[in-house]
Amino acid sequence: MPVSNSSLRNPDPFIMNEDTVNIAIAEFLTNKGFDCEPPLTGRQQGIDVKASKGIVNIFVESKGSQKNGATNDEVFTHGQIVNHIARQIHTLMKYATQYGDENNIYVLAYPDLQRIRSEYYRIDKMVEKLGFVCMWVQEDCSVVVKCPKNLRNILTDLNLL
Repeated sequence: MPVSNSSLRNPDPFIMNEDTVNIAIAEFLTNKGFDCEPPLTGRQQGIDVKASKGIVNIFVESKGSQKNGATNDEVFTHGQIVNHIARQIHTLMKYATQYGDENNIYVLAYPDLQRIRSEYYRIDKMVEKLGFVCMWVQEDCSVVVKCPKNLRNILTDLNLL
């Protein structure tokens, strides 16, 4: 069950739901010259954010620090964060299997919060081996991109780094 952010030993400095993450990522990609389908919101099923530029397709699976429609102070627990990361990786692996990996980029997206980063950094080397990119949404909805070394040139060419 979610917890109160104010009750955490180190409360998150900001709270962001998945809809806000999706919208921020879609706006970021659009501003970088991608054609972006409308991002999913609410309880819509499917690819959270899908964008293309030339022959490159981007598939994004995102999570927030609270569920859509939660109270202002309600955030996910550590266990929920771990579960979300595992489910995101599983979903991106399914997309990579279904859509292939040539010319496709698969992205995990999160609000840039220490509680989420700490758990992500426990597995980031393996996430990079899978060839997945991570996009961190800042409090002002700007986006910071972290990618595997083998994708650095491609993401630079796409104006994402």
